Amino acid sequence: MITEDAIKKTVYQHILKTTSKRLEQAIPGSPEDAFAHLSLAAVLNLLFLIKGEWGSIGDFVTTQRALRSIVGDDLLWAEPQKSSPPPVDLIH
Repeated sequence: MITEDAIKKTVYQHILKTTSKRLEQAIPGSPEDAFAHLSLAAVLNLLFLIKGEWGSIGDFVTTQRALRSIVGDDLLWAEPQKSSPPPVDLIH
């Protein structure tokens, strides 16, 4: 364990930045620094949710809090929207 605070903070910042970048790369179209407001635990859990092995979503509570922070309550709890088929033009 690192005992010096300055070194610990430097290592933390490096890990957080690297993990956030990997999450941004895993979600196409996500803006840079989209996850800057999330904790390291939240970013790591989301990364495992997106790129992890089957069944490894990390800690459910942390993952849910991270998703809630990103998409908000409405989208987190929203029912999936069924896509309607495109209109068909009938030719007589």
